[in-house]
Amino acid sequence: MAIQDGYSPRNRAERVISAGRLFLALFHAVALAAESRSVPYTVAAYTLTVWYFVYAASVTILTWSRGSTARGVPLATHLIDLVLFSVLMHLTDGPASPFFVYLVFATICGAIRWQGRGALLTGGAVLAAYIAMTLGARVLGGAGELHTGQFITRCTHLALVAGLLGYLGAYQRRLQREIAGLAAWPRRLPTQGSEALQEVLSYAAELLRAPRVVLVWTEGDEPSLRVASKDGGRFGSSREAPDVFGTVVAEPLDRSSFACADVSKPRCDVLQRVPGGFHFWKGRPLDSRFAERFTVKSVLALRLSTETIDGRLFALDRAGFSDDDLLLGDVVGRLIAGALELQALVEQLREGAAGEERLRLARELHDGVLQSLTAASLHVQRARQAVGSNRADAEQRLAMVEETLLSEHHALRLAIASLQPGADSDKTTVDVVKHIRDSAMRVAREWDIRVHLNLHTEVTPLPPRMVHEISRMVREALVNAVRHGSAKEATVTCVASGKELRLAVSYEGRGFAGFRGRYNLASLNELKAGPRTLKERVSALGGTLEIESGERGARVEIGLPITPVC
Repeated sequence: MAIQDGYSPRNRAERVISAGRLFLALFHAVALAAESRSVPYTVAAYTLTVWYFVYAASVTILTWSRGSTARGVPLATHLIDLVLFSVLMHLTDGPASPFFVYLVFATICGAIRWQGRGALLTGGAVLAAYIAMTLGARVLGGAGELHTGQFITRCTHLALVAGLLGYLGAYQRRLQREIAGLAAWPRRLPTQGSEALQEVLSYAAELLRAPRVVLVWTEGDEPSLRVASKDGGRFGSSREAPDVFGTVVAEPLDRSSFACADVSKPRCDVLQRVPGGFHFWKGRPLDSRFAERFTVKSVLALRLSTETIDGRLFALDRAGFSDDDLLLGDVVGRLIAGALELQALVEQLREGAAGEERLRLARELHDGVLQSLTAASLHVQRARQAVGSNRADAEQRLAMVEETLLSEHHALRLAIASLQPGADSDKTTVDVVKHIRDSAMRVAREWDIRVHLNLHTEVTPLPPRMVHEISRMVREALVNAVRHGSAKEATVTCVASGKELRLAVSYEGRGFAGFRGRYNLASLNELKAGPRTLKERVSALGGTLEIESGERGARVEIGLPITPVC
């Protein structure tokens, strides 16, 4: 939504000035009426007063009724005011005119419109006009001749008002520039660490008006000291030994920001930021190794401190410092510390995501390729044994090996495709019951086990990745029953209950080694018992796991939350 022109800074300034002009014009007329009995002014002075009041009222009405102010209006009305004020003073006692305050009003208007530059230029113009008016009155012998002391006092008054308003205007402009710089601080940093550092240091150098900046910090429990520097267009970063610069800053300054104009002096004056204000400290603020490496002359040192970040930003080679620079520096320091902490968090999340993917691939290889290759190896051995006596059995087993290899080849291609960007955004669904049946039948063929299926057909279709995980869970439970439980038969049950999918795999044979009884996922993790990859898959899907193990067999029960894909 665009801001209406009536609320623009230029229009607000013109409204304030027009109201002040009308106020002056009104009381000017009252003052002339009051003075008319004792000080008879010329007819031209009274006429000019009336016309100036009409002019002030007209400008006020136009300014307050219109939504915007044309670009040339402020300069035009400013020049008109200066001319009319000079003429009015000439007509009312010249340099001794009681309406000397109008010149001060013009200087204030210049400051409101154009900040410090407007105040100084207008102040110079009115001072020159006043001096010319005074000298002209003395040379020509006009009325209202001014005494020397009063002349000097008024000139000093005009110069002082212009100087103070110029300073305030320059200060306001500096604040506006700093606020604009803070508002332009990047909300989103590049994903690469070096690019993010370079952008942060560029913004910091521009905001602090420093030719060079150096960032020194540590992250969490990391043993190394990280250093990054920006010198114009050159950027560099490195990891150093933690004590390469000693303590970097003097111990009394360790927990505060500070500024020093010349660090080469043995006992230089250091402006230190302390709670509630500022304090001067004398001494060497920086470690000599740091000062020599970066050729430090003047420094603005800002402390960075968060839960995981501890360091300093050094703004080097600045021309001068003030307490305002330290206040601004505290804000910049917090922004940089927040950016560094966010970048560290992003790196942790990236590493965590990569770790999760590595675990997922490890489970995939363990429960898929390795188990299938083990089964294929057994079939190849039996086919070799049967090739002379039972050729048909050998060919059947070799066909099964071929089927297993093709199936796992397809599964590996799906696993690789799932790693591609945008793979998780797929909104398609598949029949989970069909995949459970296919997986169970494959295990039955590969491992020579009889599998009984008790599958309810009214189960909500699920995302492919979740269905793949469920199929792998069923496969692992069945293969474990054969390899570790010596099972000859097993039963697979799948039931949908509300928003939960219940799976169960039971068999007769040997139970799980290491424990007897009924245990849930938490107790299995505490005992460090049970099938590891099966537990990881269940945890990754936010499900529940219970295993009942005994001397005559075992039962694995899995509960998984299911949410329809939108």
